[in-house]
Amino acid sequence: MQYITYGGAKYKERRVINIKDLEELTSKITNIKSKGWIKAVNNHTSGIGLTLEHELGVNSGDFEIPDYGQIELKTKKINSEPYTTLFNATPDSYLFEIKRIQEEYGYPHSKNPNFKVFNVSFDGSNYKSIGNKFLFILNVDWNKKIVILKVFDKYSKRLIDDKISWSFELLKEKLYRKLKYLMFIKAKRKYEFPYVYYKYTQAQFYILRSFDDFLKAIEQGNIRVTFKINAILNGKNKGKMHDHGTSFEIKETDLDKIFIKSITI
Repeated sequence: MQYITYGGAKYKERRVINIKDLEELTSKITNIKSKGWIKAVNNHTSGIGLTLEHELGVNSGDFEIPDYGQIELKTKKINSEPYTTLFNATPDSYLFEIKRIQEEYGYPHSKNPNFKVFNVSFDGSNYKSIGNKFLFILNVDWNKKIVILKVFDKYSKRLIDDKISWSFELLKEKLYRKLKYLMFIKAKRKYEFPYVYYKYTQAQFYILRSFDDFLKAIEQGNIRVTFKINAILNGKNKGKMHDHGTSFEIKETDLDKIFIKSITI
């Protein structure tokens, strides 16, 4: 079995990728592109990724490992929202941190103001204002080896909370397990009643740089963190928290901050 070895002193470790995985995937994507418009497996937003997986003959049921051998697949509709999720990671500073965030910093649900939600994105280059009380910003603490969501009083600018954090250990494990190698595939979408169709037009293969590059991208505001903390509005669990996950996200135009661009298909 053949492998490509990649790395060196600049990247602090050497990594290998199975050539067979890359060659097979490249061949399959080239074939999928040649098909033109493909009927989606469903009409939902998930259809773009699930349809590609169906065409590739893979089932990425395990969200903690790459989709195709060592290679993670990311799909994006052309002219869609610019951010792509890298991975999900709940703060590991406190077992019930998400619940605490909802209770202390959540704002009223638009459909029921008695329930609190917290659907907000933060980065490391700009303070984000929530309501009339708080300012938030991401901070990389290299000494403590944590990424912190710092909370300040909006008027006095006094730091009031620096407990919400992700350990370097957690983030590195997430990044290296899932995203050492990335195939980023773009597609066009059309709707012909009652079906959706996708045309996969371009694929770019990327190799992860280093964990330090990832942290620097957070510092510089190239990577943001999005909380999706909602509340259940109906049924027996009415009023209870519904956490849709906390995601680390990046724009396609900033992928080269943490990845090296390699093969274009």
